[in-house]
Amino acid sequence: MKRKMISKIMAAALIGTMCAGMAVPVMAADDEKVTLSVINYHVGTDYAADYYSYLFEAFQQTEEGKNVEFSFEEIPTTDAFNQKIKLLISSGDLPDIVFNGGNNIIELAAKSGKVADLTPYLDADPEWKSLFDETSLDFNTVDGKIYGIPVSKEVSYIYYNKDLFEQAGIEAPEVAYATWDEFFEACDKLKEAGITPIGMDSADSGWLTNLWMSALIGTNGDAGNEWMNTMYPTDYNTPEVIAAAENIQKMFQNYTTPDAVGGKYDPMATHFFNGEVAMFPNGPWMIPDFSETEKAPEGFYDKVGIMLLPGNGMEMVPTPGDMVGATDPEKIEAAVAFLKFETTPENQIKALEMTGLQPVSDNLEVPDKLSESDPLMAQALEIQGKAEVTYGQNQAYWYQNTIDTFSTELPELAYGNITAEEFCTKLSEAAAKNVE
Repeated sequence: MKRKMISKIMAAALIGTMCAGMAVPVMAADDEKVTLSVINYHVGTDYAADYYSYLFEAFQQTEEGKNVEFSFEEIPTTDAFNQKIKLLISSGDLPDIVFNGGNNIIELAAKSGKVADLTPYLDADPEWKSLFDETSLDFNTVDGKIYGIPVSKEVSYIYYNKDLFEQAGIEAPEVAYATWDEFFEACDKLKEAGITPIGMDSADSGWLTNLWMSALIGTNGDAGNEWMNTMYPTDYNTPEVIAAAENIQKMFQNYTTPDAVGGKYDPMATHFFNGEVAMFPNGPWMIPDFSETEKAPEGFYDKVGIMLLPGNGMEMVPTPGDMVGATDPEKIEAAVAFLKFETTPENQIKALEMTGLQPVSDNLEVPDKLSESDPLMAQALEIQGKAEVTYGQNQAYWYQNTIDTFSTELPELAYGNITAEEFCTKLSEAAAKNVE
Protein backbone atom coordinates (compact mmCIF):
# COMPACT_ATOMS: atom_id res chain seq x y z
CA MET A 1 0.00 0.00 0.00
CA LYS A 2 2.97 2.32 -0.39
CA ARG A 3 1.80 5.79 -1.33
CA LYS A 4 2.40 6.80 -4.92
CA MET A 5 3.42 10.35 -5.73
CA ILE A 6 0.87 12.20 -7.83
CA SER A 7 2.33 11.97 -11.30
CA LYS A 8 2.06 14.56 -14.02
CA ILE A 9 0.68 12.46 -16.82
CA MET A 10 -2.74 13.92 -17.45
CA ALA A 11 -2.71 16.51 -20.19
CA ALA A 12 -4.58 19.76 -19.72
CA ALA A 13 -6.67 18.98 -22.77
CA LEU A 14 -7.89 15.77 -21.20
CA ILE A 15 -8.78 17.63 -18.00
CA GLY A 16 -10.83 20.10 -19.99
CA THR A 17 -12.56 17.37 -21.92
CA MET A 18 -13.45 15.42 -18.80
CA CYS A 19 -14.64 18.49 -16.92
CA ALA A 20 -16.93 19.41 -19.79
CA GLY A 21 -18.14 15.97 -20.71
CA MET A 22 -18.48 13.77 -17.68
CA ALA A 23 -21.75 14.88 -16.13
CA VAL A 24 -25.12 13.58 -17.26
CA PRO A 25 -27.38 16.54 -18.11
CA VAL A 26 -30.10 17.17 -15.58
CA MET A 27 -33.19 18.28 -17.45
CA ALA A 28 -36.21 19.32 -15.47
CA ALA A 29 -39.55 19.43 -17.22
CA ASP A 30 -40.13 22.88 -18.77
CA ASP A 31 -36.85 24.05 -17.18
CA GLU A 32 -38.34 23.77 -13.70
CA LYS A 33 -35.85 23.93 -10.88
CA VAL A 34 -34.71 20.78 -9.11
CA THR A 35 -34.11 21.46 -5.43
CA LEU A 36 -31.55 19.29 -3.66
CA SER A 37 -31.41 19.19 0.13
CA VAL A 38 -27.95 19.21 1.71
CA ILE A 39 -26.81 19.05 5.31
CA ASN A 40 -23.57 20.99 5.14
CA TYR A 41 -20.88 20.96 7.82
CA HIS A 42 -18.39 22.82 5.64
CA VAL A 43 -19.46 26.16 7.09
CA GLY A 44 -18.08 28.90 9.30
CA THR A 45 -14.44 28.25 10.18
CA ASP A 46 -14.38 24.76 8.65
CA TYR A 47 -11.23 24.23 6.58
CA ALA A 48 -13.25 23.64 3.40
CA ALA A 49 -16.02 26.22 3.85
CA ASP A 50 -14.78 28.52 1.09
CA TYR A 51 -14.17 25.64 -1.28
CA TYR A 52 -17.66 24.19 -0.89
CA SER A 53 -19.20 27.63 -1.23
CA TYR A 54 -17.36 27.88 -4.55
CA LEU A 55 -18.38 24.34 -5.53
CA PHE A 56 -22.12 24.84 -5.07
CA GLU A 57 -22.09 28.15 -6.94
CA ALA A 58 -19.86 26.90 -9.75
CA PHE A 59 -22.01 23.81 -10.29
CA GLN A 60 -25.03 26.03 -10.87
CA GLN A 61 -23.13 27.77 -13.68
CA THR A 62 -22.75 24.49 -15.60
CA GLU A 63 -25.17 23.07 -18.12
CA GLU A 64 -25.89 20.16 -15.78
CA GLY A 65 -26.51 22.39 -12.77
CA LYS A 66 -28.22 25.43 -14.22
CA ASN A 67 -31.66 24.21 -13.12
CA VAL A 68 -30.53 22.98 -9.72
CA GLU A 69 -31.09 24.82 -6.46
CA PHE A 70 -29.85 23.81 -3.03
CA SER A 71 -31.68 23.79 0.26
CA PHE A 72 -29.10 23.87 3.06
CA GLU A 73 -29.17 22.87 6.69
CA GLU A 74 -25.92 23.96 8.30
CA ILE A 75 -24.28 22.02 11.12
CA PRO A 76 -21.00 23.52 12.32
CA THR A 77 -19.09 20.44 13.53
CA THR A 78 -18.38 17.04 12.00
CA ASP A 79 -19.31 15.28 15.24
CA ALA A 80 -22.79 16.87 15.30
CA PHE A 81 -23.11 16.15 11.58
CA ASN A 82 -22.22 12.48 11.98
CA GLN A 83 -24.67 12.09 14.85
CA LYS A 84 -27.41 13.72 12.76
CA ILE A 85 -26.77 11.49 9.75
CA LYS A 86 -26.74 8.36 11.91
CA LEU A 87 -30.06 9.44 13.43
CA LEU A 88 -31.57 10.02 9.99
CA ILE A 89 -30.33 6.65 8.79
CA SER A 90 -32.21 4.95 11.59
CA SER A 91 -35.34 7.07 11.85
CA GLY A 92 -35.71 9.72 9.17
CA ASP A 93 -35.19 10.82 5.59
CA LEU A 94 -31.65 11.51 4.46
CA PRO A 95 -30.80 14.67 2.51
CA ASP A 96 -30.58 14.34 -1.26
CA ILE A 97 -26.78 14.73 -1.14
CA VAL A 98 -25.17 13.00 1.84
CA PHE A 99 -21.71 14.27 2.66
CA ASN A 100 -19.56 11.90 4.64
CA GLY A 101 -18.19 13.53 7.75
CA GLY A 102 -15.10 11.36 8.07
CA ASN A 103 -16.60 8.42 9.91
CA ASN A 104 -17.24 5.30 7.89
CA ILE A 105 -21.03 5.11 7.72
CA ILE A 106 -21.21 3.72 4.18
CA GLU A 107 -22.23 0.23 5.32
CA LEU A 108 -24.74 1.58 7.84
CA ALA A 109 -26.32 3.82 5.18
CA ALA A 110 -26.31 1.15 2.47
CA LYS A 111 -27.92 -1.50 4.63
CA SER A 112 -30.62 0.96 5.66
CA GLY A 113 -31.77 1.09 2.03
CA LYS A 114 -31.81 4.91 2.15
CA VAL A 115 -28.97 5.67 -0.25
CA ALA A 116 -28.76 5.07 -3.98
CA ASP A 117 -26.66 2.41 -5.69
CA LEU A 118 -24.24 4.48 -7.77
CA THR A 119 -22.71 1.54 -9.65
CA PRO A 120 -24.83 2.01 -12.81
CA TYR A 121 -23.82 5.67 -13.07
CA LEU A 122 -20.12 4.83 -12.79
CA ASP A 123 -20.41 1.96 -15.26
CA ALA A 124 -22.20 4.23 -17.72
CA ASP A 125 -19.35 6.76 -17.60
CA PRO A 126 -15.98 4.96 -17.89
CA GLU A 127 -14.06 8.28 -17.90
CA TRP A 128 -15.53 9.24 -14.54
CA LYS A 129 -14.97 5.77 -13.09
CA SER A 130 -11.33 5.80 -14.26
CA LEU A 131 -10.61 8.68 -11.87
CA PHE A 132 -10.89 6.30 -8.91
CA ASP A 133 -8.58 3.41 -8.13
CA GLU A 134 -10.00 0.03 -7.26
CA THR A 135 -9.11 0.36 -3.58
CA SER A 136 -11.08 3.61 -3.23
CA LEU A 137 -14.14 2.14 -4.92
CA ASP A 138 -13.93 -1.11 -2.95
CA PHE A 139 -13.80 0.93 0.23
CA ASN A 140 -17.18 2.44 -0.71
CA THR A 141 -18.74 -0.83 -1.82
CA VAL A 142 -21.26 -2.87 0.15
CA ASP A 143 -22.45 -6.25 -1.11
CA GLY A 144 -20.99 -5.60 -4.55
CA LYS A 145 -22.61 -2.18 -5.04
CA ILE A 146 -20.90 1.22 -4.87
CA TYR A 147 -22.73 3.65 -2.61
CA GLY A 148 -20.14 6.38 -2.00
CA ILE A 149 -18.08 8.55 -4.33
CA PRO A 150 -14.69 9.29 -2.72
CA VAL A 151 -13.61 12.92 -3.02
CA SER A 152 -10.07 12.65 -1.63
CA LYS A 153 -7.51 10.35 -0.09
CA GLU A 154 -6.49 10.68 3.51
CA VAL A 155 -2.90 10.92 4.67
CA SER A 156 -1.43 12.40 7.83
CA TYR A 157 1.89 13.53 9.20
CA ILE A 158 3.37 15.17 12.28
CA TYR A 159 3.57 18.94 12.10
CA TYR A 160 6.17 20.42 14.42
CA ASN A 161 7.06 23.89 15.61
CA LYS A 162 10.62 24.69 14.49
CA ASP A 163 11.08 27.40 17.13
CA LEU A 164 10.11 25.09 19.99
CA PHE A 165 12.44 22.38 18.72
CA GLU A 166 15.25 24.91 18.59
CA GLN A 167 14.49 26.08 22.13
CA ALA A 168 14.77 22.48 23.33
CA GLY A 169 18.00 21.94 21.41
CA ILE A 170 16.41 19.32 19.16
CA GLU A 171 17.22 18.85 15.51
CA ALA A 172 14.17 17.47 13.74
CA PRO A 173 14.68 14.43 11.51
CA GLU A 174 14.64 15.04 7.79
CA VAL A 175 11.86 12.50 7.23
CA ALA A 176 10.89 10.77 10.49
CA TYR A 177 12.19 9.41 13.77
CA ALA A 178 13.51 5.94 13.05
CA THR A 179 11.77 4.46 16.09
CA TRP A 180 9.15 5.37 18.66
CA ASP A 181 11.87 5.26 21.32
CA GLU A 182 13.62 8.13 19.52
CA PHE A 183 10.30 9.99 19.31
CA PHE A 184 9.72 9.63 23.05
CA GLU A 185 13.29 10.75 23.74
CA ALA A 186 12.47 13.96 21.85
CA CYS A 187 9.29 14.30 23.90
CA ASP A 188 11.37 14.03 27.09
CA LYS A 189 13.77 16.74 25.89
CA LEU A 190 10.88 19.04 25.04
CA LYS A 191 9.33 18.42 28.44
CA GLU A 192 12.66 19.14 30.20
CA ALA A 193 12.74 22.48 28.36
CA GLY A 194 9.27 23.32 29.71
CA ILE A 195 7.55 22.66 26.40
CA THR A 196 4.46 20.44 26.03
CA PRO A 197 5.45 17.86 23.42
CA ILE A 198 2.24 16.77 21.67
CA GLY A 199 -1.41 17.54 21.00
CA MET A 200 -4.04 14.95 21.93
CA ASP A 201 -7.81 14.83 22.51
CA SER A 202 -10.57 12.43 23.49
CA ALA A 203 -13.92 14.03 22.58
CA ASP A 204 -15.62 13.94 19.17
CA SER A 205 -14.13 10.52 18.40
CA GLY A 206 -10.67 11.54 19.63
CA TRP A 207 -9.32 12.46 16.19
CA LEU A 208 -5.76 13.34 17.21
CA THR A 209 -5.42 10.41 19.58
CA ASN A 210 -6.82 8.15 16.87
CA LEU A 211 -3.94 9.23 14.62
CA TRP A 212 -1.34 8.46 17.32
CA MET A 213 -2.98 5.12 18.11
CA SER A 214 -3.23 4.09 14.46
CA ALA A 215 0.44 4.93 13.89
CA LEU A 216 1.58 3.05 17.00
CA ILE A 217 -0.20 -0.08 15.75
CA GLY A 218 0.49 0.31 12.04
CA THR A 219 4.25 0.69 12.45
CA ASN A 220 4.59 -2.20 14.93
CA GLY A 221 5.94 -4.90 12.63
CA ASP A 222 4.11 -6.96 10.05
CA ALA A 223 1.46 -8.12 12.51
CA GLY A 224 0.59 -4.58 13.61
CA ASN A 225 0.58 -3.29 10.05
CA GLU A 226 -1.67 -6.09 8.84
CA TRP A 227 -4.05 -5.48 11.75
CA MET A 228 -4.22 -1.72 11.11
CA ASN A 229 -4.96 -2.35 7.43
CA THR A 230 -7.88 -4.66 8.24
CA MET A 231 -11.45 -3.47 7.77
CA TYR A 232 -13.75 -3.95 10.75
CA PRO A 233 -11.40 -5.77 13.14
CA THR A 234 -13.08 -7.51 16.06
CA ASP A 235 -10.18 -8.65 18.25
CA TYR A 236 -8.37 -5.75 19.94
CA ASN A 237 -6.65 -7.92 22.53
CA THR A 238 -3.55 -8.40 20.42
CA PRO A 239 -0.02 -7.58 21.60
CA GLU A 240 0.30 -4.72 19.11
CA VAL A 241 -2.99 -3.02 20.00
CA ILE A 242 -2.42 -3.43 23.74
CA ALA A 243 1.09 -1.97 23.39
CA ALA A 244 -0.36 1.00 21.50
CA ALA A 245 -2.95 1.57 24.23
CA GLU A 246 -0.18 1.49 26.85
CA ASN A 247 1.70 4.17 24.95
CA ILE A 248 -1.45 6.26 24.54
CA GLN A 249 -1.91 6.13 28.31
CA LYS A 250 1.71 7.23 28.78
CA MET A 251 1.29 10.06 26.29
CA PHE A 252 -1.81 11.38 28.04
CA GLN A 253 -0.13 11.23 31.42
CA ASN A 254 3.25 12.71 30.45
CA TYR A 255 3.34 14.55 27.16
CA THR A 256 0.18 16.51 26.40
CA THR A 257 -1.90 19.42 27.67
CA PRO A 258 -4.03 19.14 30.84
CA ASP A 259 -7.23 19.72 28.84
CA ALA A 260 -6.53 16.93 26.32
CA VAL A 261 -8.66 14.52 28.35
CA GLY A 262 -12.21 15.51 27.42
CA GLY A 263 -10.85 17.99 24.90
CA LYS A 264 -12.13 18.57 21.39
CA TYR A 265 -10.06 19.12 18.28
CA ASP A 266 -10.46 22.89 17.88
CA PRO A 267 -9.03 23.93 21.26
CA MET A 268 -6.19 21.45 20.78
CA ALA A 269 -5.40 22.97 17.37
CA THR A 270 -5.35 26.40 19.00
CA HIS A 271 -2.66 25.15 21.39
CA PHE A 272 -0.51 24.30 18.39
CA PHE A 273 -1.20 27.59 16.63
CA ASN A 274 -0.26 29.48 19.81
CA GLY A 275 3.04 27.65 20.19
CA GLU A 276 1.85 25.78 23.29
CA VAL A 277 2.57 22.29 21.95
CA ALA A 278 5.49 21.23 19.78
CA MET A 279 4.02 18.41 17.67
CA PHE A 280 0.58 17.89 16.22
CA PRO A 281 -0.65 14.99 14.05
CA ASN A 282 -2.96 15.85 11.19
CA GLY A 283 -3.48 15.81 7.46
CA PRO A 284 -2.61 18.35 4.75
CA TRP A 285 -6.03 19.99 5.03
CA MET A 286 -4.62 21.79 8.09
CA ILE A 287 -1.91 23.61 6.12
CA PRO A 288 -4.17 26.49 4.95
CA ASP A 289 -4.96 27.20 8.61
CA PHE A 290 -1.30 28.02 9.27
CA SER A 291 -1.66 31.17 7.15
CA GLU A 292 -5.13 32.06 8.40
CA THR A 293 -4.64 34.95 10.81
CA GLU A 294 -8.03 34.30 12.42
CA LYS A 295 -6.62 30.96 13.59
CA ALA A 296 -2.86 31.33 13.81
CA PRO A 297 -0.52 34.25 14.56
CA GLU A 298 0.95 36.06 11.59
CA GLY A 299 4.07 34.29 10.38
CA PHE A 300 3.14 30.95 11.94
CA TYR A 301 3.24 29.20 8.55
CA ASP A 302 7.02 29.68 8.38
CA LYS A 303 7.50 28.08 11.80
CA VAL A 304 5.95 24.75 10.81
CA GLY A 305 7.88 21.69 9.66
CA ILE A 306 6.61 18.28 8.56
CA MET A 307 7.77 14.77 9.37
CA LEU A 308 6.31 11.31 8.92
CA LEU A 309 5.31 9.21 11.91
CA PRO A 310 8.09 7.23 13.64
CA GLY A 311 9.36 4.34 11.57
CA ASN A 312 8.70 6.25 8.33
CA GLY A 313 5.00 5.53 8.76
CA MET A 314 2.07 7.30 7.17
CA GLU A 315 -1.65 6.81 7.33
CA MET A 316 -2.95 6.30 3.81
CA VAL A 317 -6.57 5.34 3.36
CA PRO A 318 -9.34 5.96 0.88
CA THR A 319 -12.02 8.22 2.27
CA PRO A 320 -15.66 7.32 2.83
CA GLY A 321 -17.45 8.87 -0.11
CA ASP A 322 -20.36 11.23 -0.58
CA MET A 323 -23.69 9.50 -1.12
CA VAL A 324 -27.07 10.14 -2.69
CA GLY A 325 -30.07 10.01 -0.40
CA ALA A 326 -32.60 11.22 -2.95
CA THR A 327 -35.39 8.87 -4.00
CA ASP A 328 -36.99 10.89 -6.82
CA PRO A 329 -35.29 9.87 -10.12
CA GLU A 330 -34.88 13.48 -11.24
CA LYS A 331 -33.20 14.38 -7.96
CA ILE A 332 -30.98 11.32 -8.08
CA GLU A 333 -29.72 12.39 -11.52
CA ALA A 334 -29.11 15.94 -10.28
CA ALA A 335 -27.26 14.68 -7.19
CA VAL A 336 -25.08 12.36 -9.28
CA ALA A 337 -24.28 15.27 -11.61
CA PHE A 338 -23.09 17.26 -8.60
CA LEU A 339 -20.89 14.38 -7.41
CA LYS A 340 -19.38 14.19 -10.90
CA PHE A 341 -18.67 17.90 -10.83
CA GLU A 342 -17.20 17.63 -7.34
CA THR A 343 -14.69 15.01 -8.51
CA THR A 344 -13.59 16.44 -11.86
CA PRO A 345 -9.80 16.63 -12.17
CA GLU A 346 -10.08 20.42 -12.16
CA ASN A 347 -11.96 20.47 -8.86
CA GLN A 348 -9.70 17.87 -7.25
CA ILE A 349 -6.76 20.22 -7.91
CA LYS A 350 -8.77 23.23 -6.74
CA ALA A 351 -9.64 21.38 -3.52
CA LEU A 352 -5.93 20.63 -3.00
CA GLU A 353 -5.02 24.28 -3.46
CA MET A 354 -7.86 25.70 -1.36
CA THR A 355 -8.17 23.11 1.40
CA GLY A 356 -5.24 20.70 1.31
CA LEU A 357 -7.51 17.76 0.47
CA GLN A 358 -5.40 15.15 -1.31
CA PRO A 359 -6.76 14.26 -4.77
CA VAL A 360 -8.44 10.89 -4.96
CA SER A 361 -6.87 10.41 -8.40
CA ASP A 362 -3.18 9.55 -8.59
CA ASN A 363 -2.67 10.73 -12.16
CA LEU A 364 -3.45 14.43 -11.99
CA GLU A 365 -1.23 17.26 -13.14
CA VAL A 366 -0.26 19.28 -10.07
CA PRO A 367 0.56 22.89 -10.97
CA ASP A 368 4.23 23.86 -10.65
CA LYS A 369 3.16 27.13 -9.07
CA LEU A 370 2.19 25.20 -5.93
CA SER A 371 5.86 25.00 -4.88
CA GLU A 372 6.08 28.78 -4.96
CA SER A 373 2.69 29.66 -3.53
CA ASP A 374 2.50 26.93 -0.88
CA PRO A 375 5.90 25.32 -0.22
CA LEU A 376 4.61 23.48 2.84
CA MET A 377 1.94 21.76 0.75
CA ALA A 378 4.52 20.89 -1.86
CA GLN A 379 6.71 19.43 0.90
CA ALA A 380 3.75 17.42 2.16
CA LEU A 381 3.26 15.92 -1.29
CA GLU A 382 6.95 15.14 -1.60
CA ILE A 383 7.34 13.47 1.80
CA GLN A 384 4.52 11.04 1.00
CA GLY A 385 6.83 9.25 -1.41
CA LYS A 386 9.30 8.59 1.42
CA ALA A 387 6.86 6.59 3.54
CA GLU A 388 8.07 3.01 4.03
CA VAL A 389 5.01 1.84 5.96
CA THR A 390 1.40 2.80 5.32
CA TYR A 391 -1.63 1.92 7.40
CA GLY A 392 -5.28 2.76 7.97
CA GLN A 393 -6.87 4.55 10.89
CA ASN A 394 -9.74 3.79 13.18
CA GLN A 395 -12.30 6.31 11.97
CA ALA A 396 -12.09 4.75 8.52
CA TYR A 397 -11.64 1.07 9.35
CA TRP A 398 -13.48 0.36 12.60
CA TYR A 399 -17.16 -0.21 13.27
CA GLN A 400 -18.91 3.04 14.19
CA ASN A 401 -19.85 1.87 17.70
CA THR A 402 -16.23 0.86 18.29
CA ILE A 403 -15.09 4.36 17.28
CA ASP A 404 -17.59 5.75 19.80
CA THR A 405 -16.30 3.40 22.50
CA PHE A 406 -12.72 4.44 21.75
CA SER A 407 -13.67 8.06 22.41
CA THR A 408 -15.76 7.49 25.53
CA GLU A 409 -13.21 5.17 27.15
CA LEU A 410 -10.12 7.30 26.45
CA PRO A 411 -10.56 9.38 29.62
CA GLU A 412 -10.73 6.19 31.69
CA LEU A 413 -7.52 4.99 30.08
CA ALA A 414 -5.83 8.37 30.45
CA TYR A 415 -6.62 8.65 34.16
CA GLY A 416 -5.49 5.09 34.80
CA ASN A 417 -8.96 3.94 35.84
CA ILE A 418 -8.64 1.04 33.41
CA THR A 419 -5.60 -0.78 32.06
CA ALA A 420 -4.61 -1.01 28.42
CA GLU A 421 -5.88 -4.60 28.40
CA GLU A 422 -9.24 -3.55 29.82
CA PHE A 423 -9.46 -0.72 27.28
CA CYS A 424 -8.85 -3.17 24.43
CA THR A 425 -11.41 -5.60 25.86
CA LYS A 426 -14.03 -2.86 25.76
CA LEU A 427 -13.19 -2.21 22.11
CA SER A 428 -13.48 -5.92 21.33
CA GLU A 429 -16.84 -6.12 23.10
CA ALA A 430 -18.14 -3.16 21.10
CA ALA A 431 -16.96 -4.64 17.80
CA ALA A 432 -18.51 -8.01 18.64
CA LYS A 433 -21.97 -6.45 18.76
CA ASN A 434 -21.80 -5.98 15.00
CA VAL A 435 -21.35 -9.67 14.25
CA GLU A 436 -23.67 -11.24 16.81
